[in-house]
This record gives sequence, C-alpha cells and structure tokens, in this order.
Amino acid sequence: MLQNVIDFCNYWWFRYLMVTELYMVEKWERVTIHVIFAILFCLFWYFNYSVLLSFTGSVLGITPISSVVDQHGSKIV
Repeated sequence: MLQNVIDFCNYWWFRYLMVTELYMVEKWERVTIHVIFAILFCLFWYFNYSVLLSFTGSVLGITPISSVVDQHGSKIV
C-alpha cells in the first residue's frame, strides 16, 4: 500500500514538472522557483487571513472567534 502512495505522488510530481516545464531547468533553479512560490503562497495566505478575512467579517457582521475568546478570558480546547 505504501508503494502505491509513493507511485501516486511520483506520478503527480512528474506531471507537475511536465506542465510547468520545470523538468528542463537545473536543480538549483527548480529549488529557487519552489522557494519563491512558497514565499508568495505564504504572503497571499497572510494577506487573506489578516486583511480580507477581517474586511469580509466586518462587512457581513461576523464577530471573529479570537475577539470572543478574549472578552470572556477563556480558551477553547
């Protein structure tokens, strides 16, 4: 079963490299591009989490759970 999972991941990794044409570049270039993608993903995630989530919450009138927990002084476990 583990071999099936590994084969599945290898297949999709190969497809990803073929579609993005990263199979043609050297390993250091591929790593650099992946690091840039990871940094961009983290920046987009942080922007969505901090800016868009609070904006849409205020537009829709939804109270963030963090402010509810801070007001009552208890933690949700």
